[in-house]
Amino acid sequence: MRLLVLDESQLLAWMVEQLCPPGMEVLGLVSFEEARRLMLESPPDAAVVNIGPAHLPWRDFQKLCASLSPPVPVLYESCAFTSAKEVGLEPEQGPTLFLHTPAPIAEFEEALIRLLDAAREARRQLARSAAEATTA
Repeated sequence: MRLLVLDESQLLAWMVEQLCPPGMEVLGLVSFEEARRLMLESPPDAAVVNIGPAHLPWRDFQKLCASLSPPVPVLYESCAFTSAKEVGLEPEQGPTLFLHTPAPIAEFEEALIRLLDAAREARRQLARSAAEATTA
């Protein structure tokens, strides 16, 4: 599986890499434009986004992730906000998780596991839909 980490520093990508299961490809990017380009050319299975930078258009990023097939689930993490709803991200905008930081390592690891499970489920649903379309 491939996991995009979008943050201005590489620290979050490094931490995610340490907590992910072996064999996970972690792609650390620092700009929205790089992430947008990746999403359009070769979408990852899931994404982790630090929504702290004020200039990051995370709502646009979420819309892009939700528009893909399968939708790319996103784990947003922030030390400034405590919920996705607080920053204007609603459940109908696609699969999202939210982690208020700083968080204990075990809590961060649990959030990553839920994110990867959501990515696997999105792929299963896409495969089921494709199978149903071919048998119809």
